[in-house]
Amino acid sequence: MLELKQVTKVYPIRFRRGKSKKKMAINNVNLTISKGESVALVGESGSGKSTIAKLIMRMEKQTSGQILWNGHSIDSKQLKFSTFYKNIQMVLQDSSSSLHPKMRIEEILSEPIRNFFPEKKNWYEECKKLLDVVGLDSSFLKYFPNQLSGGQKQRICIAKALAVKPKLIILDESIASLDRPSQESILEILRLFQLQNGTSYLFITHDLQSTKQLCKRIEVMHQGEIVETITHWERGQLKHPYSQLLFDTMSQYNEA
Repeated sequence: MLELKQVTKVYPIRFRRGKSKKKMAINNVNLTISKGESVALVGESGSGKSTIAKLIMRMEKQTSGQILWNGHSIDSKQLKFSTFYKNIQMVLQDSSSSLHPKMRIEEILSEPIRNFFPEKKNWYEECKKLLDVVGLDSSFLKYFPNQLSGGQKQRICIAKALAVKPKLIILDESIASLDRPSQESILEILRLFQLQNGTSYLFITHDLQSTKQLCKRIEVMHQGEIVETITHWERGQLKHPYSQLLFDTMSQYNEA
C-alpha cells in the first residue's frame, strides 16, 4: 500500500559569509507497509524518523527516491489532495498544539466529517461514536481542549484521525508523554480499530517496549538509515549493535 524506494533527504545548512554545507537526514531508506499492517520505526532522537513522516505526509519533498501510494507517486496528479489526506492521517506527540484552543471538542471532531463526508448530516451522533471508540463519554463534546488532561487530549487527537476512516495512520511519538497504563489503553484502542477496519499504522517511537502490543515488524533507524528489521524478540536474532543496545535498554527497564 505504501512504499518508500531508496528515499534520501538532504538539508542545506547555510552559515554566515555565504558558506554552506549539506546534512543528510535520511539515506537510501526502503520501507513498505501493507493493508492492515502495523510497522514500528524505532530509533533515537535525530535518527530521521520524523523526517520520514513529513515526507510521507507531503510536508516536505524528498531529495531523491520514490514514495508510492498504491503504486502511484504521492506527487502524481492522479492522487488528488483530498483523496490523499482522507487515506493518510497523522497523530503528533504534542496534542495541545494539534487542537484549536477556541474550538469545542464537538467542532474539532465534526470538522473532518463535514469536509470528507458532507452527506452525513447528524454530525453530533458521529462525534459521540468517535468518543466511544477512544473511551470517552459524550459529555466531552462541550469542553475546550484546555479543560482536558494530556491523556484525554491525545485521545481526542486519535479520534479526529479516526473520523475519516483512513487506510494509514502515522503515529509520531503520539503516546510518548503518557504514563504506561494510558499508553497501553490507547494502543489497545488502535488495535481494536485495526481489527474492525483493516487500518495500517506506522508507529514512530524511541521506545521499543511500547511497540510490542501493536507491531509485529520493527524497523530500526540509526543515523538516517534503517539498519535492521526485527520480527523476533530474541536478542540472539539481532545483528546490529544499535538494535542490541535497544533490546538491552528495554530489558533493564522491565527489570526496574
